[in-house]
Amino acid sequence: MKMIITAIATATILLTSCTNNPKEATSKSKSTSLETKSEVTSQKPLLAQLDTAIEAPLAPVFYVNATSGLSLRSGTNLRSKKILTLPYGAQVKHLSSPEHTTMTISGITGDMIEVEYQGARGFVFDGYLTQLAPPQDGESVEGYAKRISTKDHVVKVTKIKNPKGDTYGMTTRIELPTSNWTEAYRITKELFDLPRSLQPDLIKKKKSEVIANSNKREKIFKDEIAVNRDATSEITSIIYTYQLRDYNRSVTITKDKKTIVVKEVEFSK
Repeated sequence: MKMIITAIATATILLTSCTNNPKEATSKSKSTSLETKSEVTSQKPLLAQLDTAIEAPLAPVFYVNATSGLSLRSGTNLRSKKILTLPYGAQVKHLSSPEHTTMTISGITGDMIEVEYQGARGFVFDGYLTQLAPPQDGESVEGYAKRISTKDHVVKVTKIKNPKGDTYGMTTRIELPTSNWTEAYRITKELFDLPRSLQPDLIKKKKSEVIANSNKREKIFKDEIAVNRDATSEITSIIYTYQLRDYNRSVTITKDKKTIVVKEVEFSK
Protein backbone atom coordinates (compact mmCIF):
# COMPACT_ATOMS: atom_id res chain seq x y z
CA MET A 1 0.00 0.00 0.00
CA LYS A 2 2.84 2.41 0.91
CA MET A 3 4.47 1.62 -2.42
CA ILE A 4 1.28 2.54 -4.30
CA ILE A 5 0.93 5.86 -2.42
CA THR A 6 4.59 6.68 -3.07
CA ALA A 7 4.18 5.95 -6.79
CA ILE A 8 1.10 8.16 -7.05
CA ALA A 9 2.91 11.05 -5.28
CA THR A 10 5.91 10.75 -7.56
CA ALA A 11 3.67 10.82 -10.67
CA THR A 12 1.87 13.91 -9.37
CA ILE A 13 5.16 15.81 -8.87
CA LEU A 14 6.34 14.87 -12.37
CA LEU A 15 3.06 16.07 -13.94
CA THR A 16 3.26 19.41 -12.06
CA SER A 17 6.85 19.93 -13.15
CA CYS A 18 6.03 19.22 -16.79
CA THR A 19 3.07 21.62 -16.68
CA ASN A 20 5.10 24.52 -15.17
CA ASN A 21 8.10 24.35 -17.57
CA PRO A 22 6.21 25.47 -20.72
CA LYS A 23 4.81 28.46 -18.77
CA GLU A 24 8.30 29.55 -17.73
CA ALA A 25 9.52 29.15 -21.31
CA THR A 26 6.58 31.14 -22.63
CA SER A 27 7.16 33.87 -20.01
CA LYS A 28 10.86 34.09 -20.90
CA SER A 29 10.00 34.22 -24.61
CA LYS A 30 7.55 37.08 -24.08
CA SER A 31 10.05 38.95 -21.91
CA THR A 32 12.77 38.57 -24.55
CA SER A 33 10.34 39.72 -27.23
CA LEU A 34 9.38 42.83 -25.25
CA GLU A 35 13.03 43.67 -24.59
CA THR A 36 13.81 43.34 -28.31
CA LYS A 37 10.88 45.61 -29.23
CA SER A 38 12.02 48.14 -26.62
CA GLU A 39 15.54 48.17 -28.08
CA VAL A 40 14.21 48.65 -31.63
CA THR A 41 11.91 51.44 -30.48
CA SER A 42 14.72 53.24 -28.64
CA GLN A 43 16.90 53.04 -31.76
CA LYS A 44 14.39 54.70 -34.07
CA PRO A 45 15.15 58.30 -33.02
CA LEU A 46 18.88 57.59 -33.40
CA LEU A 47 18.33 56.25 -36.92
CA ALA A 48 16.22 59.28 -37.75
CA GLN A 49 19.02 61.57 -36.58
CA LEU A 50 21.56 59.73 -38.70
CA ASP A 51 19.35 60.18 -41.77
CA THR A 52 19.18 63.96 -41.26
CA ALA A 53 21.59 65.81 -43.58
CA ILE A 54 23.94 68.34 -42.00
CA GLU A 55 24.35 71.45 -44.15
CA ALA A 56 27.87 72.83 -44.52
CA PRO A 57 28.27 76.57 -43.84
CA LEU A 58 28.21 78.71 -46.98
CA ALA A 59 31.44 80.39 -48.03
CA PRO A 60 31.38 84.21 -47.73
CA VAL A 61 30.67 85.98 -51.03
CA PHE A 62 32.44 89.14 -52.24
CA TYR A 63 32.11 91.37 -55.30
CA VAL A 64 34.83 92.94 -57.44
CA ASN A 65 34.69 96.73 -57.10
CA ALA A 66 37.60 97.58 -59.40
CA THR A 67 36.23 99.25 -62.54
CA SER A 68 39.12 97.99 -64.66
CA GLY A 69 38.82 94.44 -63.28
CA LEU A 70 40.87 92.51 -60.73
CA SER A 71 43.69 90.03 -61.39
CA LEU A 72 43.26 86.45 -60.17
CA ARG A 73 46.76 85.09 -59.52
CA SER A 74 48.29 81.68 -58.80
CA GLY A 75 50.11 82.94 -55.68
CA THR A 76 49.91 85.53 -52.93
CA ASN A 77 52.21 88.18 -54.43
CA LEU A 78 51.88 90.48 -57.42
CA ARG A 79 54.62 88.61 -59.31
CA SER A 80 52.59 85.38 -59.30
CA LYS A 81 51.21 84.14 -62.60
CA LYS A 82 48.00 85.87 -63.68
CA ILE A 83 45.23 83.31 -64.25
CA LEU A 84 42.54 85.71 -65.52
CA THR A 85 40.97 89.13 -64.95
CA LEU A 86 37.83 89.19 -62.83
CA PRO A 87 35.35 91.70 -64.31
CA TYR A 88 33.81 94.58 -62.35
CA GLY A 89 30.87 93.29 -60.31
CA ALA A 90 32.00 89.63 -60.48
CA GLN A 91 30.90 87.47 -57.55
CA VAL A 92 33.62 85.37 -55.88
CA LYS A 93 33.65 82.86 -53.01
CA HIS A 94 36.16 83.39 -50.21
CA LEU A 95 38.12 80.18 -49.55
CA SER A 96 40.98 81.15 -47.22
CA SER A 97 43.06 84.05 -45.87
CA PRO A 98 46.83 83.38 -45.93
CA GLU A 99 48.92 85.20 -43.32
CA HIS A 100 51.47 87.98 -43.91
CA THR A 101 50.08 89.21 -47.25
CA THR A 102 49.13 92.79 -46.30
CA MET A 103 50.05 95.41 -48.91
CA THR A 104 49.01 98.87 -50.11
CA ILE A 105 48.07 99.43 -53.75
CA SER A 106 47.20 102.95 -55.01
CA GLY A 107 46.57 104.09 -51.45
CA ILE A 108 44.33 101.12 -50.61
CA THR A 109 45.51 98.69 -47.92
CA GLY A 110 44.40 95.06 -48.02
CA ASP A 111 45.44 91.40 -48.13
CA MET A 112 45.76 88.66 -50.71
CA ILE A 113 43.00 86.10 -50.16
CA GLU A 114 42.09 82.83 -51.90
CA VAL A 115 38.84 82.89 -53.88
CA GLU A 116 36.90 80.86 -56.43
CA TYR A 117 35.28 82.29 -59.56
CA GLN A 118 33.31 80.06 -61.93
CA GLY A 119 35.49 77.05 -61.07
CA ALA A 120 38.80 78.91 -61.23
CA ARG A 121 40.77 79.25 -57.98
CA GLY A 122 43.44 81.77 -57.16
CA PHE A 123 44.42 84.79 -55.07
CA VAL A 124 43.21 88.38 -55.31
CA PHE A 125 43.83 91.68 -53.51
CA ASP A 126 40.82 92.16 -51.21
CA GLY A 127 41.17 95.95 -51.16
CA TYR A 128 39.04 95.89 -54.32
CA LEU A 129 36.39 93.52 -52.94
CA THR A 130 33.14 94.47 -51.20
CA GLN A 131 30.45 92.43 -49.45
CA LEU A 132 27.80 94.56 -51.15
CA ALA A 133 27.33 94.32 -54.90
CA PRO A 134 28.82 97.48 -56.46
CA PRO A 135 26.74 99.97 -58.47
CA GLN A 136 26.37 99.25 -62.16
CA ASP A 137 27.35 101.81 -64.80
CA GLY A 138 24.73 104.57 -64.93
CA GLU A 139 22.61 102.98 -62.18
CA SER A 140 20.49 105.42 -60.16
CA VAL A 141 20.66 105.61 -56.38
CA GLU A 142 17.08 104.32 -56.17
CA GLY A 143 17.79 101.48 -58.58
CA TYR A 144 20.89 100.44 -56.66
CA ALA A 145 19.07 100.52 -53.32
CA LYS A 146 16.31 98.31 -54.72
CA ARG A 147 18.82 95.82 -56.13
CA ILE A 148 20.75 95.30 -52.89
CA SER A 149 17.69 95.29 -50.61
CA THR A 150 16.67 92.02 -48.95
CA LYS A 151 13.60 90.83 -47.05
CA ASP A 152 15.43 91.42 -43.78
CA HIS A 153 16.84 94.81 -44.71
CA VAL A 154 15.29 97.28 -47.13
CA VAL A 155 17.79 99.95 -48.16
CA LYS A 156 16.22 103.38 -47.69
CA VAL A 157 16.63 106.32 -50.05
CA THR A 158 15.20 109.79 -49.49
CA LYS A 159 15.23 112.78 -51.85
CA ILE A 160 14.41 116.35 -50.84
CA LYS A 161 14.13 119.15 -53.38
CA ASN A 162 15.62 122.58 -52.83
CA PRO A 163 12.92 125.00 -51.50
CA LYS A 164 13.31 127.02 -54.73
CA GLY A 165 12.74 123.89 -56.86
CA ASP A 166 14.69 120.87 -58.05
CA THR A 167 16.55 122.98 -60.64
CA TYR A 168 18.26 124.70 -57.71
CA GLY A 169 19.43 121.52 -56.14
CA MET A 170 18.56 118.24 -54.44
CA THR A 171 19.50 116.37 -51.27
CA THR A 172 19.84 112.60 -51.67
CA ARG A 173 20.32 110.24 -48.73
CA ILE A 174 20.96 106.48 -48.73
CA GLU A 175 21.72 104.04 -45.89
CA LEU A 176 24.24 101.38 -46.86
CA PRO A 177 23.96 98.08 -44.89
CA THR A 178 27.63 98.01 -43.90
CA SER A 179 29.84 99.37 -41.13
CA ASN A 180 33.07 99.19 -43.14
CA TRP A 181 34.43 102.62 -44.10
CA THR A 182 36.54 101.34 -46.99
CA GLU A 183 33.65 99.41 -48.50
CA ALA A 184 31.27 102.34 -48.07
CA TYR A 185 33.72 104.77 -49.67
CA ARG A 186 34.31 102.58 -52.71
CA ILE A 187 30.55 102.18 -53.27
CA THR A 188 29.97 105.92 -52.73
CA LYS A 189 32.74 106.71 -55.17
CA GLU A 190 31.00 104.76 -57.94
CA LEU A 191 27.42 105.63 -57.02
CA PHE A 192 28.00 109.39 -56.73
CA ASP A 193 30.78 109.63 -59.35
CA LEU A 194 33.61 110.95 -57.18
CA PRO A 195 37.01 111.63 -58.83
CA ARG A 196 39.00 108.44 -59.33
CA SER A 197 42.25 110.13 -58.29
CA LEU A 198 40.98 110.55 -54.72
CA GLN A 199 42.31 107.49 -52.87
CA PRO A 200 42.53 108.21 -49.13
CA ASP A 201 44.08 105.53 -46.94
CA LEU A 202 41.25 104.69 -44.56
CA ILE A 203 43.21 102.02 -42.67
CA LYS A 204 46.80 103.11 -41.93
CA LYS A 205 46.38 106.88 -41.55
CA LYS A 206 45.99 108.05 -37.95
CA LYS A 207 45.21 111.75 -38.36
CA SER A 208 42.59 113.77 -40.18
CA GLU A 209 43.61 114.76 -43.69
CA VAL A 210 42.43 116.71 -46.73
CA ILE A 211 43.31 115.45 -50.21
CA ALA A 212 42.85 117.67 -53.25
CA ASN A 213 41.97 116.23 -56.65
CA SER A 214 45.20 116.20 -58.64
CA ASN A 215 43.17 116.73 -61.81
CA LYS A 216 41.28 119.80 -60.56
CA ARG A 217 40.56 122.29 -63.31
CA GLU A 218 41.46 125.97 -63.03
CA LYS A 219 37.90 127.35 -62.71
CA ILE A 220 37.00 124.96 -59.89
CA PHE A 221 37.32 126.54 -56.44
CA LYS A 222 37.30 123.27 -54.50
CA ASP A 223 37.59 119.63 -55.48
CA GLU A 224 38.79 117.69 -52.45
CA ILE A 225 38.03 115.04 -49.87
CA ALA A 226 38.43 115.32 -46.10
CA VAL A 227 38.82 112.31 -43.79
CA ASN A 228 37.99 113.39 -40.24
CA ARG A 229 39.16 111.37 -37.23
CA ASP A 230 38.71 111.65 -33.47
CA ALA A 231 41.38 111.55 -30.74
CA THR A 232 41.57 107.75 -31.00
CA SER A 233 42.18 107.92 -34.78
CA GLU A 234 38.72 106.49 -35.49
CA ILE A 235 37.03 107.92 -38.60
CA THR A 236 34.07 110.16 -37.81
CA SER A 237 33.20 111.30 -41.33
CA ILE A 238 34.39 111.47 -44.93
CA ILE A 239 33.36 114.59 -46.85
CA TYR A 240 33.81 115.30 -50.55
CA THR A 241 33.46 118.96 -51.60
CA TYR A 242 33.09 120.36 -55.11
CA GLN A 243 32.63 124.10 -55.54
CA LEU A 244 32.20 126.45 -58.52
CA ARG A 245 31.21 130.11 -58.56
CA ASP A 246 27.47 129.40 -58.67
CA TYR A 247 27.32 125.71 -57.78
CA ASN A 248 28.15 123.67 -54.70
CA ARG A 249 28.11 119.94 -54.16
CA SER A 250 29.04 117.85 -51.11
CA VAL A 251 28.91 114.11 -50.40
CA THR A 252 29.12 113.23 -46.71
CA ILE A 253 29.69 109.71 -45.35
CA THR A 254 28.91 109.08 -41.68
CA LYS A 255 28.29 106.01 -39.53
CA ASP A 256 24.96 105.35 -37.82
CA LYS A 257 24.96 102.20 -35.63
CA LYS A 258 25.26 99.25 -38.06
CA THR A 259 24.80 101.26 -41.26
CA ILE A 260 26.72 103.97 -43.06
CA VAL A 261 24.75 106.98 -44.26
CA VAL A 262 25.70 108.77 -47.47
CA LYS A 263 24.19 112.18 -48.14
CA GLU A 264 24.69 114.24 -51.30
CA VAL A 265 23.71 117.91 -51.23
CA GLU A 266 23.61 119.96 -54.44
CA PHE A 267 22.54 123.59 -54.72
CA SER A 268 22.87 126.40 -57.23
CA LYS A 269 22.85 130.09 -56.46
